[in-house]
Amino acid sequence: MKKLYIVFLLLISVGFSAVSQTKTFTITETTTQAPKANYQLASRFSPNKLKKLIYSTTVDPHWLKLSNRFWYEYETPNGKLWYLVDPVAKSKKQIFDNAKLAAEITTAIRDPFDAQHLPLENLKFSSDEKQISFEVKSTIDELKKDRKDKKDADSMQKKVFFFNYDIASAKLTEVPNYSKPKAKPSWGSVAPDSSAIIFSRNYNLYWMDKENYKKAVKNEEDSTIVEHQLTKDGVKFYSYGSDGDGENNEEQEKNNKKRRRAYVLWSPNSKYFVLDRTDSRKVKDLWVVNNITAGRPTLETYKYQMPGEPDAPIDELLLFNFASKTFKKLNTAAFKDQSVSVWGAPSLNKDRDNEFRPSIWLGNNSKIYFSRTSRDLKRVDVCTVDINTDVVTPVIDERFNTYVEINRPGLVNDGNEIIHWSERDGWAHFYLFDGNGKLKNQITKGAFHCESIVNIDEKNRVLYFTANGREAKRRSLLHAFIPH
Repeated sequence: MKKLYIVFLLLISVGFSAVSQTKTFTITETTTQAPKANYQLASRFSPNKLKKLIYSTTVDPHWLKLSNRFWYEYETPNGKLWYLVDPVAKSKKQIFDNAKLAAEITTAIRDPFDAQHLPLENLKFSSDEKQISFEVKSTIDELKKDRKDKKDADSMQKKVFFFNYDIASAKLTEVPNYSKPKAKPSWGSVAPDSSAIIFSRNYNLYWMDKENYKKAVKNEEDSTIVEHQLTKDGVKFYSYGSDGDGENNEEQEKNNKKRRRAYVLWSPNSKYFVLDRTDSRKVKDLWVVNNITAGRPTLETYKYQMPGEPDAPIDELLLFNFASKTFKKLNTAAFKDQSVSVWGAPSLNKDRDNEFRPSIWLGNNSKIYFSRTSRDLKRVDVCTVDINTDVVTPVIDERFNTYVEINRPGLVNDGNEIIHWSERDGWAHFYLFDGNGKLKNQITKGAFHCESIVNIDEKNRVLYFTANGREAKRRSLLHAFIPH
């Protein structure tokens, strides 16, 4: 009995020991809470609010046509000022007496304005350059012209007043019942002589003359507009001109029958134009879902070649004879799966405010300059094509073990000399070649980065260009003499 009692005690002791040695461990992992999106803080840095904090940092000239003068607007914390500059006379003067003008506008509109807060918009010089027209938005609500009921959503707008200002007499005149002309449509590629405008519709090319284009500027739905079809075999992803890039699937279906940009470039004499056409039909689809659009998210389908996939977009260069309404495909082939790009001629500053701005190719009436780039982006050729013989000639080649960049070349003496931008010495600089592609001289040198050509003074052989790094912490406008 005693032995049984001892065994019983031992069993209890072992059980108690086992229980007492069983412990529970709790592992607590410290995690950092994910930051919450602070949309209110982000909104403080929206473009519209930053405009109130950041003022003018550069001069943006609007050149006049009857002289070498230009005007520009400059804003500081003290408000906006408008200047008229005559570089030949080396003079600069304010166009307006802001305080006087603000008082006159206040009297006409019955909204308070002062010299520091003068919201003049859409300034435009008259054809004789003696008067300036501009707009001022008021606080008066008015019904939009295409609406009938004031209660409908988005049916009201702020009334805009229009004024003419005589520069010599400083006299301000309100233009009553002024009907603001519509902005030039973005889809028109205007010929240099303004005789024809090219555009695309439903993946094909069309054209209209200047008079019908003026109708379209006023009302694109005008049933009296006459347009003519140039091509008929364009299809989605093998179109002539735009095929709706950047539009979601619903927008593409809705806009296919509307006019779109054709992205053509004209010869200076308006007899020919060139078009870069891309065949992406065999390239596989890729998709983007826009989750921040109004209402439901939208889907955009486009073509994209992923690394290792065999099917690539095929670029074609087409030359159109506008008089005969025919075209031919130019043989630009050099690299497998290459891309081709035609350069447009530099835009003239004096044309920036024109209603008709021509789209002209870089070159002359018989020669076009373009680039072709290999798929790996390590080989680029600057080429010309003779439109009379269809002969493509490589002029300048760029070869590098890494990614190659290239900019539009500058032509001197109608292409007898070429100013070429290159990073071949490790820095971006300008080089002078003859018209056949033989290197003559390096124009700029040093540990800084040249950006773009601003102007070429052929008579005095001076190159004006922008650069970074030549002067610490600033972007510079520089000039260099072009050696012979």
